Amino acid sequence: MINIDFDNINDDFVYEAFDVDGNEVDALNDIYLELFELIGKDAMLKLFKHFRGDKIDCPMRLYRPEFIADLAKPVADRRERAKIARAGGYSAKVIEGILNKRRKENESE
Repeated sequence: MINIDFDNINDDFVYEAFDVDGNEVDALNDIYLELFELIGKDAMLKLFKHFRGDKIDCPMRLYRPEFIADLAKPVADRRERAKIARAGGYSAKVIEGILNKRRKENESE
């Protein structure tokens, strides 16, 4: 018999009370099972508590293009700028476009 104190309930307690440890394949919904396998129980439960019911959209790029442009700005050599852009997941054209736009905005001020 499962004994749950509903006045002091939390997800960690329910995880234990339902004897999920070791039975994740049978117990967890697919996305939570995948998260459990990728990042572990504690991080999966943390994401569940924080984002449950929300749709999470993970962009293809980790870094903002403006951040990459800031890194590339002091580099004079276009080839080196292109390497920085590619390392950040962007084309040199995108980063150069941001830098050119900023230059024009600064000139007009």
